[in-house]
Amino acid sequence: MLSLRHILPLWKTFKQILNLWFHMTVKLLDFSKLKKTLDEKKIEFADFIVKNFGVAYVVAVTREKCSGCEKQKPLFEKLSSKMKSKHGSRVEFVRVNARYSPRNKEETMQCLDAFHTVAFPTYILCVRNHQGKNRETYRALEPPMSEIERNIKTAVELAIWFESKKE
Repeated sequence: MLSLRHILPLWKTFKQILNLWFHMTVKLLDFSKLKKTLDEKKIEFADFIVKNFGVAYVVAVTREKCSGCEKQKPLFEKLSSKMKSKHGSRVEFVRVNARYSPRNKEETMQCLDAFHTVAFPTYILCVRNHQGKNRETYRALEPPMSEIERNIKTAVELAIWFESKKE
């Protein structure tokens, strides 16, 4: 029979695992699948990703074999965990990843076009305004995470304000 002395470390480990699972806060989307959905529904990316009032959506647009994307990936994960701890369900993180092949750059170009950008990684913050329209509050190419963090705070405040004024 297990004693309390044996159960407590197991419970702590279980809580740590749950905490890690809960804080695996970056939803990964494959661009080719996302593009198919966007084309079928004839909608823009923000209309697919941004679903709720009162939430700031942080989108990282990345590509395979992109050195800047790989360098920033763990930093984005860390920022996600930090911001989820601070803002809870008021912030959502999404990473859209495009495949890359030196012989076929079509998916890369389609991804850049769909997100109206010129390079990877691109970070976009969006909120749903009081009229139910999705709006960008920030966009940057390979910014420092501290800049994204500062803009998340503003986006969350805007999202909450829009939620209180929704029509």
